[in-house]
Amino acid sequence: MAGAAMTSELAYVFWHWPRPDVPVARYEESLYEFHTSLRSSKTPGLVDAFSFRVGGLPWGPGGSLYEDWYVVQDFSALGTLNEAAVSGGNRQSHDAVAGHYMKGAGGVLKRVTGDLDPRDSAYSTWIDKPSGKTYLSYYDELGEHVGGLASSGLWRRQMVLGPSPQFCMHSRKELGLPASYRPFQAKLDLVAQG
Repeated sequence: MAGAAMTSELAYVFWHWPRPDVPVARYEESLYEFHTSLRSSKTPGLVDAFSFRVGGLPWGPGGSLYEDWYVVQDFSALGTLNEAAVSGGNRQSHDAVAGHYMKGAGGVLKRVTGDLDPRDSAYSTWIDKPSGKTYLSYYDELGEHVGGLASSGLWRRQMVLGPSPQFCMHSRKELGLPASYRPFQAKLDLVAQG
């Protein structure tokens, strides 16, 4: 589904990392097999599924962690995805990767603006909205700092689900944002795209 037009603006994001005794290559192979299985099962409501290896983020371990993106059509598709991930032809590949992972946390994000396909992202910058600003003025100000939002992807956490700051900005290059945004920037490497 790479390169396909985004028909959804909602994503379940899952951060996880392997047990210390599991080799990175084995873990990434398990991720690849699971994403391949899930995408080929044609789960209703699932638009795309892929995983990044991510530089350290404050809500993960000190080193690298993995960030799965499950882009779905709507909130009801999250329930369908939840069932499909652990049943039928996906169960074996799901259980293989689940047996290798140490710990994880998830969240739900909705695209606010921008047209960058998440798969094309090289960096994620996690930020908060400074207090006292409206969302619209915040989006305008953020766009000025990054040279426009059209070639990026700004995602907003939904229902306070997840350990991350409120916003994720995907970009092809590093962003230099003011300290008032409390940015956490991480390098993204696409490792499991099925």
